[in-house]
Amino acid sequence: MKTYFESYKQYKRKGNSIKTTTVTAKQLLPALIAHMERMDRQFTLHINGQLPMPIDALIQEAFDQCHLEQPFYTQHCEKRSYKYRQLTKNRIKVEFTLRYRMARQEEKWMLDEIEAILKNRIDPDMSTLQKVFTVHDYIARTYSYERHTEGSPFAVYTFMNEKHGVCMAYALLFEKMMEALEIPCYYVIGKAAGEGTEGHAWNMVQIEDQWYHVDVTWDDIGSIPGREVRYRYFLVADEKMRIDHEWNENHYPMCTSKKFEAFHRLYDGCLVNTSFYYANPRNGYLYEINFADYPFQAKQKLAVKFQFCFYVNGLLYFRNDSHNGYLYQLELDAEELTQLSAEQVLQIYETEKTLEVLYANQTAERIQKLILADNVIENSFQVEAAENRLQVPLNAFGDSWVASADQQDKCQPIVFKSADGVELTVDDHYKQLTVDLYIHRGLHIQLTSNRKNVEFKQPAQLKLPIVLIPGLEQQLSKQNALDYFADEQFIYIKLYKSVTIQLKK
Repeated sequence: MKTYFESYKQYKRKGNSIKTTTVTAKQLLPALIAHMERMDRQFTLHINGQLPMPIDALIQEAFDQCHLEQPFYTQHCEKRSYKYRQLTKNRIKVEFTLRYRMARQEEKWMLDEIEAILKNRIDPDMSTLQKVFTVHDYIARTYSYERHTEGSPFAVYTFMNEKHGVCMAYALLFEKMMEALEIPCYYVIGKAAGEGTEGHAWNMVQIEDQWYHVDVTWDDIGSIPGREVRYRYFLVADEKMRIDHEWNENHYPMCTSKKFEAFHRLYDGCLVNTSFYYANPRNGYLYEINFADYPFQAKQKLAVKFQFCFYVNGLLYFRNDSHNGYLYQLELDAEELTQLSAEQVLQIYETEKTLEVLYANQTAERIQKLILADNVIENSFQVEAAENRLQVPLNAFGDSWVASADQQDKCQPIVFKSADGVELTVDDHYKQLTVDLYIHRGLHIQLTSNRKNVEFKQPAQLKLPIVLIPGLEQQLSKQNALDYFADEQFIYIKLYKSVTIQLKK
């Protein structure tokens, strides 16, 4: 990778930080990144020494290259302006003013969401390839390309909150997840066929010392009936990517390996351990490729045509197009095939908690993920069995519930209870804790201690009768907002802080 500027790692290794206000021309880029990572809105830098180009060109070059390092922050910088003054022949004072597409509380929410998603979907024992594949499919299946959003379509917060956005959001989320998994990755800015002059963003990722292109945006084909994701732009070499993509090849590593070309004609795969299950493009039958065996060999697993394949609770679920489009499950080891419905399946999609099945007769079925459900049930039993809790009445006033606990001496775990079945159990110890819960076009929960918002180290559990907010479970499922579990009467929600859950039409 060729660039005039010093890298951000080198800059920090030398002990430089946002406190460093005097920099050389080569240090301008990492100094800007240091401030953007903190989302600083105004700051001043003094540039010492002879410049390799005019000051305006140098600053523009630094802004143009800042996506090469810390893109999650630098690309959320929406507007950049500056003014400068020549102090001496070799010293220039530059005052920067920046504006961002996200607020600090939105950044924290995003990082918490990313951590929770990866915790639910990524096994630490997975190979790098399995992790990259899982993140690629999660993003392509969960989000949709859409410019018309309530928030900025370029921002990852909008993307994760509204489930819609543009290529920048796709690529930034992928890059941030790779960073969390400690997998080397670049956020790539370039152009692509059909994108006009606006430009396009995708990623490069490293697997076993080889670099590959990954364009999740172009692999998201959810608008095609019966298909959601393809692998045409998954782990692609430069040679193939150049057909319809352009980028500054001086700024990025070379991608020369063609190891994964066998995947580029496939759609809607399902990863189970090291095996990849997919519909054969020629006959639609269920086929298998084992990632652990190279060169990759495809073999027929089942002479059944299928769509919408998902692996949940140790079973493969899919729509059996060889039998009226009904819902089937396959036990892989025993190769035992079982019919689960007598209605045609329109769509199957996965949430963090469930597998959702939509039928042609407009009915729906929810298959709960057993691992999550067992964990939540176990936690709820532990809560009910815990002793020495301070019992605090939760007072109801119409569609709101209010209570305050004051403990002057010994601090105990607390359980707030109302007569109509609402319960909030808190394991953290507080001398003073106030709960304000109300229902208005959704669920609003305010948790404060001495008028300051609290964040629990151990999750609190809210037990809420389903009849109080019809449709809440469906919204929680769609929004992937919180960890929850539901039985026939109650919804159990894990809480770490105050939350608002809007009921969307």
